[in-house]
Amino acid sequence: MLFELEHKKQVSITSAIIFFFLLFSCKYSYQKKIINKPNDNVSNIFINANKKIIQNEEQSIDSLLVFSNIPFIKDSTGVRIFIDYSNLNMDMSNYPKEADLVTARYNCVIFDDVNTLLDDRFIDTISFKIGYSKQMRGLNYAIKLLQIGDKAKIIIPSHLGFGMSGYGKTVPPYSTLLLNVELLNIK
Repeated sequence: MLFELEHKKQVSITSAIIFFFLLFSCKYSYQKKIINKPNDNVSNIFINANKKIIQNEEQSIDSLLVFSNIPFIKDSTGVRIFIDYSNLNMDMSNYPKEADLVTARYNCVIFDDVNTLLDDRFIDTISFKIGYSKQMRGLNYAIKLLQIGDKAKIIIPSHLGFGMSGYGKTVPPYSTLLLNVELLNIK
């Protein structure tokens, strides 16, 4: 009986220690309060410069599209897309989702002239996993709007494309891209 009483006392002490350990270890100590420094002029200069670059690019894209007869739709991300629907089936299960492996034929050119919209060639094939690939973020957004067989013209602003680094010698920094895409497969 004395042994049982001693054992219960040890269990109670152990339970109390575990309880307090859990209680105090669950603090959000890894998160710190964000403090905006009002005098951080260098950061503000870079942020404002990037905003200005994006605004100028948006105006440039819109001014080029004014002369086009193609009814592009502007996504909330800034991507513009025109879809030539081959499927009239609007079943949502036929659209790619995050983590789907898609295969598409495409052509990518720098969008700096309205005449580039006339190019409907497909010169290469690409496969990538949506949301997991290192492909352009703009392509990841736009491809989700297509079904197998759909063809689209996708205008991708530089910040959703190759950004300020560009892509080797073929795509200069801050380039707006035009992709002609045909979705071939979804896995």
